[in-house]
Amino acid sequence: MTVRSDRTAEWKRELRAAAAAARGKLPEDQREQLSSLVCRHAAEWMAGYGVNTLLAYVPFRSELDTRPLIGSAWAAGCTVLLPRVIQATGMMSLHPVHSWKELVPGAYGILEPAADSAVMQVPLHRPELIFAPGLAFDRRGGRLGYGGGYYDRLRASLETEASGSGRDTLWIGLSFGQQVIEEVPMDDHDACMDLLITEDGVMDFREERRHGI
Repeated sequence: MTVRSDRTAEWKRELRAAAAAARGKLPEDQREQLSSLVCRHAAEWMAGYGVNTLLAYVPFRSELDTRPLIGSAWAAGCTVLLPRVIQATGMMSLHPVHSWKELVPGAYGILEPAADSAVMQVPLHRPELIFAPGLAFDRRGGRLGYGGGYYDRLRASLETEASGSGRDTLWIGLSFGQQVIEEVPMDDHDACMDLLITEDGVMDFREERRHGI
């Protein structure tokens, strides 16, 4: 590691600890209320975008509760993919899920599709949207993950296997407003979000990124 990367890694460790502690202090009823607002904004945005297939995540511990959003997507007839962590390879497989009954505790205790469920082949079923979890975000699309690199590797895999047809996959962060900080430290391999949705609404970074702002 270079001195710069060492400093970035330490900065990330400190931010992760602080962000996790702050989020964990949110009262459960407030977390539920804010999650509902964020999911409503996301569902309304999706309806206007015309989504058919999306990748979401199942909430864990104090994470924003995505269950209302997943339920809305099912009700709208969308194909909902959920990830299954493959610890041996550091990758995630993507699975179509139609009900909560199809999930079992998996890696790290997070609910995920059962091991014997049908795997969605990424090149054939490229999600139009990916809702990514995170500990902190900034107003330029920066995302602070948990340090496992699973979503970074998924993004690299999707970009490598892109068919070149249809719309690009959009990456969207879902966050409580308190998780939005001034700056998220980013390495070269870290993926920026295209949009960020909080209880206050939708932030779209695509135009700024196109113009290098």
